[in-house]
Amino acid sequence: MRLDAGRRYLWVAAVLLGGYWLVPAGAPRAVAQVTVSLASMVAVLVAARLDPPRRLTWMVFSLGSGLSALADGYTAWHHLNASVLPFPNWADAGWLTANLGAAAGLFMLQRGRRIDAAGLLDSAVVTIGGGLVLWVALFSPIHGALDLAESVGLLYPLTTIGMLAAAVWLITSVPAPVEGRATAALTVGVLLGLTGNVIYGASGGTLNPQHRWFETFYLLMYIGWGYGALRAATTAARQDVTPTWVVSPLRLVAMYGSMLVVPGVLMVDFFLDLDLNHIPIATASTVLSVLVPARLWLSMRQLRVSTEQRDAYRVDLAHQAAHDALTGLPNRAYLRELLTALLHRAARAGDEAAVLFVDLDFFKRVNEQLGHAAGDEVLRTAAARMKGVLRQGDTLGRQGGDEFIVLIDPVPSPAELMEIADRLVDSISTPIMTAGGKARISASVGVALARDGQTDAEQLVQDADLAAYRAKVNGRGRVEMFDAALRAELEARARLETEIRHGLAAGEFELHFQPVIGVATRELRSYEALIRWRHPERGMVPPGEFIPAAEESLLICEIGRWVLNTATKQLSAWTWQDPAGHGDVTMAVNISARHLASRSLVEEVRHALRESGLEASRLVLEITETVLLDEPTADAHLRDLRALGVTVSLDDFGTGYTSIGQLQKLQVDTLKIDQSFLRSSEPAGQALVQLMVTAAHAFNLDVVAEGVETQEQLDRLERIGCELAQGYFLGRPKPAREIPVSPTDREVTGTDVTAANG
Repeated sequence: MRLDAGRRYLWVAAVLLGGYWLVPAGAPRAVAQVTVSLASMVAVLVAARLDPPRRLTWMVFSLGSGLSALADGYTAWHHLNASVLPFPNWADAGWLTANLGAAAGLFMLQRGRRIDAAGLLDSAVVTIGGGLVLWVALFSPIHGALDLAESVGLLYPLTTIGMLAAAVWLITSVPAPVEGRATAALTVGVLLGLTGNVIYGASGGTLNPQHRWFETFYLLMYIGWGYGALRAATTAARQDVTPTWVVSPLRLVAMYGSMLVVPGVLMVDFFLDLDLNHIPIATASTVLSVLVPARLWLSMRQLRVSTEQRDAYRVDLAHQAAHDALTGLPNRAYLRELLTALLHRAARAGDEAAVLFVDLDFFKRVNEQLGHAAGDEVLRTAAARMKGVLRQGDTLGRQGGDEFIVLIDPVPSPAELMEIADRLVDSISTPIMTAGGKARISASVGVALARDGQTDAEQLVQDADLAAYRAKVNGRGRVEMFDAALRAELEARARLETEIRHGLAAGEFELHFQPVIGVATRELRSYEALIRWRHPERGMVPPGEFIPAAEESLLICEIGRWVLNTATKQLSAWTWQDPAGHGDVTMAVNISARHLASRSLVEEVRHALRESGLEASRLVLEITETVLLDEPTADAHLRDLRALGVTVSLDDFGTGYTSIGQLQKLQVDTLKIDQSFLRSSEPAGQALVQLMVTAAHAFNLDVVAEGVETQEQLDRLERIGCELAQGYFLGRPKPAREIPVSPTDREVTGTDVTAANG
């Protein structure tokens, strides 16, 4: 495994340290000692190269290590020659510079950072306490035993205290300026150096620096500096740290331990009769008496600020949970709470409660044509406009998607209530300019009132939603009131849905098949499967009565699956009975918008083809223009279906919003011209049909003309090149049992071209 620079250095340092312990006293040991300090200097220089932003910091470190190595070498050379070093000497300059370099380097790590007041106070408290100990341990013994010149002897405890201050500030900084292990290595190195200084000072300067156990403190200090610098230069510091006002147990022990230093030193002085200078002790006590209360005050202030921030964050979270992120309006859940409270107040006071349900028209078209960013902009603008026309006290919220709800409080007269709804419609109808272009939408508004105090929030919103749906069905951009007639209509629809579900299970539905013939050949080319309901009590129910109800629920998907399976099996059976006449005949099945949007449609088509054994190319799926506009997933599903080999036909072309230019972009193979265009006897109407046929051929689409009822219409279609046609003139829809299949069963029946040429 490849080791990083820090680990490689540790291996080298361990070998050098082991050599120091193994070699005999004298020159070899002195060389090993100097080599360790020089290796530390080299490691810090490498860190300076690897970490350009902090290059000066590591250069200061390396300067201290190098001068300290020279001082060690200088001292060792004198001891080897049995010569006595005077005080002060050049070695003192090297060691003092090493102390200053370490302290300055640690302080320089904080350059460019915002000062952490809490960490600075903590480090000051610990430094004062630890500095007093160092002063007593270093300055007093050395001064008394060696009779040093005070101007020089004072530098040792002062530089040592500086190292302590820098190390404490490093470990209390939030966030840490260097990575955790780097911080630990640098700090431990400093503490080991301090320990060596304290031991040497406490001995009165009598220890021989060449003693292995004593010199090891300084060698480990060098190793800690080297590894810490390399680790910091190659590893990023953590930023997800604990706030400074959270006092860790270790920091707490250090702070209170520092506060106990002054009384501890006084007790030691009293019992051992050390005759210490009390001026530094009094000074330390005075400074601590200021720093500790300041730290406590700062903690209390930061705790208060943190509590306020947490409370504000909690309020913000509560607001976000209750409001829509896009518009800033109350969301669905919060609206239910507000409406429930409004209903309770209205019930206690005997008043009415009113809800307006606003459903934006043509919003899906905005998303498809201008993009979802424009759609978001439209929603925000629409929300702002509606809010601007409401009364004070009324509440606007977003139900979801392109639906909004208005809670009316207090409820005005019916005329005024309708006026508020009309103002909402007018505010939405003005075009909205977006970054993607101009968006034109409208709004369908449903109004619902609760008068008896028994209606709950969900029921009232549902009533308003149904009224908005009726407004959309009746032309969009209008207002409808939920009333008894609508309730009766809904109840009837619910009963109808129940009967449809029962009819599917009881086998009451059947398929009728209308032939589609080739205009030029007059031969059978396809069938369109049309569903019929033979009700046991009402007889044959027209599709126009039950299909709309089924389309408003998932029943239309069940009906669609049944039609797919039944129609494909029927065509497969006819092909088996009459391979020559039905071998290339196709089957057209109508697909509703809801069924096309279903994720399971593609798999359902696969299943129907697999179960019937019919080739995919013989299945035609018919869709309307409105499906392409209203269902965002339509294009993707049609692409998947065509990939299976299924043919797609665009039904009722010309009655919707699809332009001729859009034909090249649609996922369709066949164009079905609505019968209303074929019935026109005006020259302009006939020219329009020819234009549709020509445009379809330009985009390689086949054309089917619906509603052929006369020979003249059929001849006209042949002249303009229309490929396929269907209508009562060519054959009425019939159940399978009434359609002749084998050649012996088919007879010429006048105008029944299918029977004559089938």
